[in-house]
Amino acid sequence: MFSLNFDFHEIIVWVATIIICLIIMATRAFPLNAKGGLGQPLPNPICLIFPIVFYVTFSGLRKTIGDTYFYMYEFELMTEQSDLSPQLWLTSNGGFAWIRQFIRNITDDPQVFIFVCAVISLVPALVVLYRYSSPFELALYLFVAAGYFGGSMDGMRQYMATAIVLCGTKYLFSLKKGSFFKYAIFVLIAYCIHSSAIIMLAIYFVVRRKAWRLSSYLILLGSIIATICFDAILPSFLGALEETNYSIYSTGGWFTSGENGGSSIFRVIFAVAPIVIAYLNRDRMKMLGHIGDILVNMAFLNAAIYVVAMYNWIFARVAIYLMMYYIIFTAWVVYYAVNPKDRVVYVTGTVAAFFLYSRQIGYQISLYQSDYFFPGRKLF
Repeated sequence: MFSLNFDFHEIIVWVATIIICLIIMATRAFPLNAKGGLGQPLPNPICLIFPIVFYVTFSGLRKTIGDTYFYMYEFELMTEQSDLSPQLWLTSNGGFAWIRQFIRNITDDPQVFIFVCAVISLVPALVVLYRYSSPFELALYLFVAAGYFGGSMDGMRQYMATAIVLCGTKYLFSLKKGSFFKYAIFVLIAYCIHSSAIIMLAIYFVVRRKAWRLSSYLILLGSIIATICFDAILPSFLGALEETNYSIYSTGGWFTSGENGGSSIFRVIFAVAPIVIAYLNRDRMKMLGHIGDILVNMAFLNAAIYVVAMYNWIFARVAIYLMMYYIIFTAWVVYYAVNPKDRVVYVTGTVAAFFLYSRQIGYQISLYQSDYFFPGRKLF
């Protein structure tokens, strides 16, 4: 169900995003000589400073949305510890515990902890967007409208892990020998924040293939079949979960109680749409070379995950690791892959469609509250 009612803080985010996008467009008169990761002219660095300052400040000063309150409350209950063992990093999720304890030894203010987490979650994501997206202003708009920014204030640990994985993007895209081992370092560090990040090691090999191969279509088809037949394979799936860190989902009735529904069909439609556009213009996609192949394969995986998530939304959490690449892919496709004379239509349609999409998926920012950022404002 679409909602065009806006909370005060949502208005702040949208107005700030529009202003930042206009600043980015204006700074094209002062370009850098350097090239970005897709071979595009790299925008003026001021284009990166403004979004980092606004989005990190806004996110870091929150006290609500998702698990924020729980983490703040848990932080307040912690005590100082003199022993911060480096070995803690070697355990699943241990890195997050180390960071939290390190901050607690410095201050007992939970807002500082949330702000540091916002820095870790958002700065690498925005830097990667600046480095690899084109046009940057469209990608930044999608960063908000597609829900990445709002989602980063929920599922905090996973977005921190995602940010660390994104730091290895250079090696994901590289064809040099040894790139996998360098990429794996970032994934293993991210694993110490959220164990689900380990899946990106497998995804590394899946996406580094030529695009439009039969295997990509089979992955998407397989996700459809799996979703339709999930009830039949559910007992085996739950049995496998019992042997992992996610056994709570098996024993807690997450998939059997009927209380947790599937993801919206709109997520699937929006995941598939840029793939269709890219396929119809696949000759122009060759401009990106092997990086274009990786982005296309990432898009197929992203769509497949959202298809499975229609059974239960928890599967959509895996797509968080792919979302920034989906944003980079979508922005490039609707601007460069299409016929130049149709560019205005595609870009305008994308902006409008994702704005409506942001209203349909349940915008987390509507739940925003802060003791520092316009405190005391209530929902309209």
